This record gives sequence, structure tokens and C-alpha cells, in this order.
Amino acid sequence: MDDEFTHKITENSCFFQGHIKQFFSRKFNRYLSFRIQSNYSDINKNSDFNIEKYRPIFSKHINPKIALRKNDGGDFHEINPYDLKIEAIKLIDDAKDEGVCGRFEIYPPTALCKKDNCYQYFILGEKRRCGHKDTDPWEQFTFLTFCDECGRILPLHYMTNIFHDCKKCGEKEALSILRWTRGKDDIGSYKIKCRKCGTETGLYFYDCDHTIHKTGQCLSKRPKKRFRGIPARANAIIHPFVITIPDIPQEDEIDKSGRKTTQGKVLSEAFNNFFGFEFEEAKIHLPEFKNALLEEENFWKLNKINDIVEDVYSDLNMNIPERSQIKRNQFLKILKRVLKNANISIQDNADSSRIHEKYGIDFIKKSLNSVKEIDFGENDLEGLNLLCSTDIGKRDKPKTFFSEYENWCDEFGLRNVMHYPDINMVQALLGVIEGSTRRDPVLFKPIETGKFNQQKPTVYVKNFFTEGILFQLDCIKILTWLQENRNTVKPALDVLPPEGTKASSHYRYVVSKDENCRKAVNTLLHTYSHMLMQQSTIDTGLDIQSISEKIFPNIGSIFIYSTNSINIGGLEYTYDYHLEDWFSRMKELATDCPQDPACMIDEGGACNACSYVPEFVCFNFNQDIDRSTLVGGSDRFVKGYLA
Repeated sequence: MDDEFTHKITENSCFFQGHIKQFFSRKFNRYLSFRIQSNYSDINKNSDFNIEKYRPIFSKHINPKIALRKNDGGDFHEINPYDLKIEAIKLIDDAKDEGVCGRFEIYPPTALCKKDNCYQYFILGEKRRCGHKDTDPWEQFTFLTFCDECGRILPLHYMTNIFHDCKKCGEKEALSILRWTRGKDDIGSYKIKCRKCGTETGLYFYDCDHTIHKTGQCLSKRPKKRFRGIPARANAIIHPFVITIPDIPQEDEIDKSGRKTTQGKVLSEAFNNFFGFEFEEAKIHLPEFKNALLEEENFWKLNKINDIVEDVYSDLNMNIPERSQIKRNQFLKILKRVLKNANISIQDNADSSRIHEKYGIDFIKKSLNSVKEIDFGENDLEGLNLLCSTDIGKRDKPKTFFSEYENWCDEFGLRNVMHYPDINMVQALLGVIEGSTRRDPVLFKPIETGKFNQQKPTVYVKNFFTEGILFQLDCIKILTWLQENRNTVKPALDVLPPEGTKASSHYRYVVSKDENCRKAVNTLLHTYSHMLMQQSTIDTGLDIQSISEKIFPNIGSIFIYSTNSINIGGLEYTYDYHLEDWFSRMKELATDCPQDPACMIDEGGACNACSYVPEFVCFNFNQDIDRSTLVGGSDRFVKGYLA
């Protein structure tokens, strides 16, 4: 394609700068503002992606945000996972390769005539009302009208008095010449002049009724609110809602050469075929689920189950143990083989009810139902896999360290610090947020593609390999910290573990069952993560826009990883040689922000000077951050985790 009409975006920024509805500016003979119309999918990569696994995961992220918009009175519908389209986004790997990844248009399609300082407003593609020629000088007018309550975005002439009749001379649609008193960027100083008699009047914005008149869709039942003028700039109005998931294959999903097999896709397909999206596949990894199924004695007496158990232990060259002695990995092998074999039999046209009976599907469903209310989803499983997996080349100790490593970990409340040199991440664009990311609720919209009357919600995905570091905090110290701040956290449960109770189990129970404790822990982890990210650039060589985070409250951990399209090994170098310096700087900044005392007192312990990162880098748009979780000294958290 002609380079003059091509917009190039780096791979690691494709979801943030190159997604549907996003704006960007570029010089094509003149500087123009554009809006992206479409993203193309990569058919070849679609076949490699485990769509069945991720349908319920993505839906679980999307539907709560849609539900909040429904609570505002909007005509929105929660997504059925079966209706969700998942597309691998098309990327051109080399600038010399032919092809395009999507299309864009000039937007807004409005301009001002510059001939003789005319400044008459007109619509691109239509004849100018001032009488000047189409070839005469012009500049794009990039202000749009935007409603903060419902997210409607329209060109200025739709929701202002531009093109109104002149009240003085009666000329039709005569209010079209724009003037300003404090510069073009100050929309509040704009006036409109009649092109016939020259009468000036202020630029007036209409109230928004929160309805898309073309379709009749109601976006909100909130009171009407006046539109405001806002420039069409990248990330000024439209913000991508992106999640990133570590894709860690299980032991049986790797072949002898280390390559990923299709076994994960086969399992997800079987699980969804038997249980639909009523249950989460992640729940099969819960110890409570394992215990529940082990107690179903009649399940283990079935001939098909006995045959599979014998096959599994034969493959492992082990004798079959007592049922209660079956280990987690062995249990998962048995369960996965049961589901896969049963599904294959049904695909071969075997009688479905007989297969359910022979393979004990109802026993599995009963056990899944017993753990349905346990708060353990895909995010928790990702963290657990990061901690427990032995097949991804992780290291649990740096090469060099000047202090006593165990004492240093204790000083910073760390149980584990692990480096992952080569880990696959799944990144997904779930939709867009219109307007402020701090609005409650945010104005989330899924991306819909297809013909007008057959559009479906669409998630775009991509995989990338990178490196990262997992920081697991000490669960006992977290529980102690919650107890020390009990007057402000206000836990509803006994925070400290009863005598004889395993601390890690009690911690997970407290965090999953007590909303106040979970919120406090999430703020602690998120703040810890941001303070490390802020101080990472010195040693890693990565700029702040090339690093991101995952938060795992149920295991008290944070995962910081590189989003750079080329893995330069900066995190590994820092892990091996500068871990102490990194944490020392982090603690110093957490203790003394340049904007204190205003930051700690007036800003809730977070600001641009200490803990904010670019919003697209943060998993929650710089919310739920408070330095006093680390250092104390506020009426929110008297005792700091590091104090």
C-alpha cells in the first residue's frame, strides 16, 4: 500500500493506539485527525488460539461492566459467551511486507475555510457555504461534542448552534463563521458569526438526552447533561480496555521438544460441551474440588474410570495408590483424560446419556457445583500456575546479592521473588471506555463487528513472548498488617489464623470472604507494584510505557513484565544485579513523595510524582493506589507494610 496513506503502529501498542474508534493524528500533506474504522483478523492465528477456554474468561470481564451500565438505565445486554467473537488481530511483521491491518477515516469530517481568514465552518466533501473554491486553503476542525454521562460523540454542528438560522436577519443556516478570543484551543471563547449580516452570538451546546436517535437506543437514564467540546486526540476520549493473561501450559500440554500441543484446546472444548459456561474450567484446579470428587466413591468404581486410572499410572510407571493419596498432578491427568475420552466418544456418535453414565459426568458436575461459590477464577489460576509450574524455566534467586538474601526478603515482606525469562502472554482488547476512566461506573462499550443488523461483540487477541518477575508477599505479614490496621480496614472476620491453621489457607479464606480485607490487600499489592514500576526504568533500560503488571490477591503476589516487542533482558539483568538498589529506591520514594504532604493527605497517597504510570500500562487506570499501605502515617492506614 502507498506509504503516504499508511499509519504504522508498533506491535506492543496496537491495542492502545490502533484499535477501532481510536483517534490519531498524522501529516498527509497537512496534519489531520483520523479515526480507526476496522481491525482485520489473522485467520491462520485464529486456529492456534484456545477460543473455547477464553470465551467465559473474557465474558466474565465484560459482563460486570455492562451490568453497571444497565444499572444506569441504558439499553445494554450482557454477553452470552457463545455469541462472543474472538479474533487474532492481524499484524504486519515487517514494514516491507505488503498488506494492511485495518482501515481509518478522516474524523471529524469538519473544517474551516482559511481563504482570506474566512474561518467558515464546513463539512468535508460538501460545497463550502462561503462561496470559496474547494481548492482554496482549509484546515480540519477537530473539536467534537462529547457527553460525560452517556459517552455520545458527535461532530460539533450536530449538538451546537452551528448552522442555525440568524435571529437578526433571518438568513437560513447562516451561523457558520467561527471566531475566538483566547486561541483556537479554548472552545469556551468561541463565537459564531452570521455569514450574511455579521451578527455574532456565543457558541452554544445542547443538552444530551442520552439516546442514539438513529436506533432509539437509550444509553443512560441519568438527568440530561450539556455536551462539551473536546479535541479528537488519541486517548483523550477513547480508552482501550485491555487485559493480559500469562498463558502457562500444563505438563500434558507440552511435547518432548518443548512445543505447545493442542491438548489444552481439546480439554476446554470437552469441558464446555459437558458443562457449558455454568462452571469455570479453573475450578478443577481447586483442592476443594479434588477432595469433593475423591469422596464420590461410586465415581471411582466405574469401569471406565478404573481403566483410565490404570492407564495414567502405567504411563507414570507407578503403582496405583489409595484414592486419598492421589496427588494433584495425577488427579488432573485422570480428570482431563476422562473428559477428553468422553467427549471423543460423543463426537463419534455414541449415545450421550450412556457416555455421561459410563464416565461419571454427573459426579464431576456435582463436585463442581460444590465449589461454585468459592472465589477462584482464571486470574487466581494464572497466579497459582506462575508459582507452581516447573516447565517454564523460572529462577527463584538472583545470581548476585550483597546482603543476606533471606533477611533482605524479610525486610521487604517478600516470600518469593522469581524471574521468568520466556513466558507467553495473551493480550486481549475487550472493548473501549468512553470519557474518564475514573467515572463510576466507567462508560464501557464492547467492540461490535459484522453487518449492521448482525453485529456481534468482538474481542481481539494477540500472543507475545516476554520476561517478567513475580513478587510474592508473605501471607502471615499481610494478615498481621491487616490486624494492625483493623480500625480502618474494619474486617468482618478474624484476621489472624487460629492456632494449628495453615497461614496460607487462612489468608486465602480471609481475602476471598471479606470484601474489606480484599480491597485493602488489592490496594497494598497495586501500590507495591506501581512503586516498583516507577523505579524500574533506571536499571532495566525499559521506558515506563514498556512495562506492565498483573495483580493476584488470592496468592498475595504481583507480576511485573515487559511489553516491549523485543525482549532486551532488562528485567533479568535488574533481577540478577540490581534488586537491592531497585527496592531501596522504591522504599525511599514511597516514604517521601516530592508532593508531600499534599500527596499523602489530599490526594489519598498517590499522584503523578510518585505512583501514577501511563493509564494503559496500569491494569486499573491508576486507581486503588495509596502509599500509606506501604509506609503508614495516614488515617487510612496507620501501619505500613514496610514500616
